[in-house]
Amino acid sequence: MLQGRNEELNTLNDFFERKESNIVVLYGEHLVGTSSLWREFAGGKDTTYLKAVPASGREQAYLFAKTLNWNGETEFDYSFTSVFESVISAVNPNKHEKKLLILSDFHFLIQSGSAFLEELNDFIQKYRYEDKIMVLLVSERGNWVENTLVSELLLKKIKFQGFVKVNPLEFLDIVCMMNTEEFDKLLSFYAILGGMQDAYEHFTPALSLRQNIIGTFLLPGGVYRSYGMDLIKSELREPSVYSTILASLAEGRNKLNDLFLHTGFSRAKISVYLKNLTEISIVEKVKSYDTPGAENTKKGVYRIKNPIVKFYFTFLYPHETELSLIGEEEFYNTYIKDHIDNYCMQIFPTICEEFLCLANEREYLPIKFTKYGEWVGKTGTVDIIAQDRERQFLFGYCKKERGLLTYDEFIKLVSVTKETHLTPDYYYLFSLDGFDSQTLNELADRENVFLFDRTDLS
Repeated sequence: MLQGRNEELNTLNDFFERKESNIVVLYGEHLVGTSSLWREFAGGKDTTYLKAVPASGREQAYLFAKTLNWNGETEFDYSFTSVFESVISAVNPNKHEKKLLILSDFHFLIQSGSAFLEELNDFIQKYRYEDKIMVLLVSERGNWVENTLVSELLLKKIKFQGFVKVNPLEFLDIVCMMNTEEFDKLLSFYAILGGMQDAYEHFTPALSLRQNIIGTFLLPGGVYRSYGMDLIKSELREPSVYSTILASLAEGRNKLNDLFLHTGFSRAKISVYLKNLTEISIVEKVKSYDTPGAENTKKGVYRIKNPIVKFYFTFLYPHETELSLIGEEEFYNTYIKDHIDNYCMQIFPTICEEFLCLANEREYLPIKFTKYGEWVGKTGTVDIIAQDRERQFLFGYCKKERGLLTYDEFIKLVSVTKETHLTPDYYYLFSLDGFDSQTLNELADRENVFLFDRTDLS
């Protein structure tokens, strides 16, 4: 059983068990886990799998026909309808049940300008009230599904029976999936791969972080050696422009004006390219929690969202020359070793947020919050602001560096919270390595301050 995918599996099985023929879309970003999910779902079912490629509609139908008809006994015309009908008519002596047709990378079928959608819709309508087939359309282009595909369906007045989105896994799911109690290693894995479930197939808990990075990112044949650049090239034109922007973001230039001054591109051009990167989930625009202190909020902040792309543009892209000249071990020791801890600790607020959400769900907190978010101010950041229906506020701070959280850092947090123009009812402080003696002494009697370290999160 896949870790953390029960809800999605149950939804897919619910569609399959309906006494009808239907069309369901399964989608998410690349490596997020769509492949693992459909494989789990298909287990035990009478399944036909077809993977689309960039081709004309006629050529793709021909290629599908060849795949289905390798014994050459049946004639096909160049239509998707013939392909669909052949799936239904195929006889499997060991199975006498509803059929499952999985069409992977189906976006190519629609982008080819073919009549795929119309033929598929007509085919399903023909068998709509017969328990014959479920067509599962799979794509790893999430934004395309939610925008382009939905618009196309509305335009053509075609209705699919379901959409199932595969979201990144949370840290707790990764902990369970990787089956190790080494919290620091798992935090580092999560910082580099995020919740991209399929990406973890290539990381081994038994190996050190250094060994995993060298094996997957630095070796010439490493699976993520050129992932960041390959993804840009596959999704976007002008990869040199996008790479320049991503490299600048990776170095901390996260505002439009910072990017303008560094790259020399016009602000209008940068805005368009950031929008394109956002639409394919490589970049995200930071949205601060809405507070009365809006004038103190830092606006127009962007950051790299895709974790593997972020790692590539942080450590590999700026040093491609060096990586081609020196060995992988030397490269790691020179350009990664001294920076990897601080890099990985940037994921810590996400882990703390997940911890608070789980505690809130189980009603372990002094309030039951109904909304939450991050607040990015001009003088500092409040990692988590959570609010309940009675307008009680919980403020969370997560130390993003190794070492003890000091009392001076707490005082700094208090000063930043004043900029929000909100009054915190509770403070939740998270520090992986614990707290200094002054913090423990000063806050010991404060009933509205709660302290958490690695033992509480493990």
